[in-house]
Amino acid sequence: MEPMVFEHDDVYIHVDSGILEVFKQTPWIGGYRTPVKWAKIRFAPQKKGPSLLYLGYVKQSDEPLYATAPVKLPWRLEIQTADEPLYRAFFTELARQSGRHIAD
Repeated sequence: MEPMVFEHDDVYIHVDSGILEVFKQTPWIGGYRTPVKWAKIRFAPQKKGPSLLYLGYVKQSDEPLYATAPVKLPWRLEIQTADEPLYRAFFTELARQSGRHIAD
């Protein structure tokens, strides 16, 4: 897997040596760091305001890396709904490189 970087607004995502790291400038303290094979990213569109990207860990190894689902996971990022295709494209490529899949 090649190193990958995604930067948009105040979000920085870095993948290297099979490790996914997600950082956001304040007010989010800390970050999310996990092996790509354990990563679980879920997009939850909101009716008002920014949408949410939830980040957590798969329970089953065949779960998609990225999907649209209103599930709550330990970490979340607020993103503009119009920016979701940018995140989806990044995670689609990450899934391709890591042998994972995304849900349509």
